[in-house]
Amino acid sequence: MKRLCLTLALLGTTSLAGAAEPDGAIKTAIEKGLRRIEAGAASYTTHRQCFSCHHQAMALMSLSSAQKHGFTVSKDALPKQLDFSLTYIGERKEQIRKGTGLGGGNSMAAYALFSLGAAGHTADETTTALIEFLLGKQRADGSWPPVTQRPPTEGSTFTNVALAIRGLRDYAPKGDGKDAEEMRKRIDQAVERGKDWLLKNKPATMEDRASHLRGLAFAEANKDAIDAARTALLKDQHDDGSWSQLSDMDGDAYATGIVLTALRQSGVDPSTPPFQKGIQYLLKTQSEDGAWVVQTRSRPIQTFFDNGDPGGKSQFISIAATSWAVQALLELYPMR
Repeated sequence: MKRLCLTLALLGTTSLAGAAEPDGAIKTAIEKGLRRIEAGAASYTTHRQCFSCHHQAMALMSLSSAQKHGFTVSKDALPKQLDFSLTYIGERKEQIRKGTGLGGGNSMAAYALFSLGAAGHTADETTTALIEFLLGKQRADGSWPPVTQRPPTEGSTFTNVALAIRGLRDYAPKGDGKDAEEMRKRIDQAVERGKDWLLKNKPATMEDRASHLRGLAFAEANKDAIDAARTALLKDQHDDGSWSQLSDMDGDAYATGIVLTALRQSGVDPSTPPFQKGIQYLLKTQSEDGAWVVQTRSRPIQTFFDNGDPGGKSQFISIAATSWAVQALLELYPMR
């Protein structure tokens, strides 16, 4: 694997104010990807009645981000996915408070709280139940381990920790009452323990490494730790601009999208050569139907059903890859 030169001015998040407008190919790629995500998420709710990380959490993240960056999202796309998610989780909120009721365990709780925050959902009994679940399930070492292995989306403790930290911080209560103060204290302690876990543990896969960087940024870890995690990711970029899920795999859109997003969240300017090279890889690998198809490496644990998305038996990882790719491309545009 070739290494890219890292002597770049990468630190400090830029506002993108006054930046050149991305070319038309990037706008077209985003719009095609958004239509693919909308269609996949809508179809999923006709086949299943359970919240999924790949079709709900990722859709909430990418579609809401698109709106924030000035892109048009179909009128009912976000409200329907938000309602579907809140209904499924809300119907189980009493069980969730007690640490049960979520088949995906820590992963589902972390993805759900994170994605609800990304979609701008106001704190309510459902988000409180998810907070209680995560606070109760955090291990003494600060981690939230997964209960199943369906890589890359599910199976990384680093991902669970990063998303849990962000979700908990997003929904920390702001009131002056005793209950709010006590909850903030518990959340602060959980975030600190999660940050310590990230600082003490070494990531193995690209999912781990990207989530390691995101988690350190979300937890506002020290600059040296964030710099080291960022540098480690940049060293793994291939000559074609991509990143690989595992060291013995070719690059793909899932790994590339999640890494570019993590780099941006940690302060990397999207105009820098590594970021731009990753963007060009994404533009070259998008299918005409708007999807980024990535081959699954998960062993099936549920009966397969065809949601109608591109990718056949790889369609669930592909819808997640499409969401991450769109999110990475959106980083080239300023918030509106």
